[in-house]
Amino acid sequence: MPLDPPKSGESRDNYLNYCIPIEVQSGKEVDQAAAICNSYYDKDKMSKIKNTSEKVMARVAYNEKFRGINLAGLEDACWDGYEAIGTKDMDGREVPNCVPIKE
Repeated sequence: MPLDPPKSGESRDNYLNYCIPIEVQSGKEVDQAAAICNSYYDKDKMSKIKNTSEKVMARVAYNEKFRGINLAGLEDACWDGYEAIGTKDMDGREVPNCVPIKE
């Protein structure tokens, strides 16, 4: 994660301009770095919502936006008993291809 969360009132573009290079420098691909930084920005904005129903709706929107995207990489992308073997296209998005682990 970048050293600092978005500053109060900071635009998404400004935040992404310094967050993405930090993530790329740590070894992430550019697309993954962009997804990670966008998720940081969205989570920070969600954390400031006080109204419960607005918070729930923001969380639903966040989950839909990042559904199927493992922001940490493929190592922990799948649930217990499954492993990620590459990626696949689902509804126009690249997602981990989780298959059962063969014993």
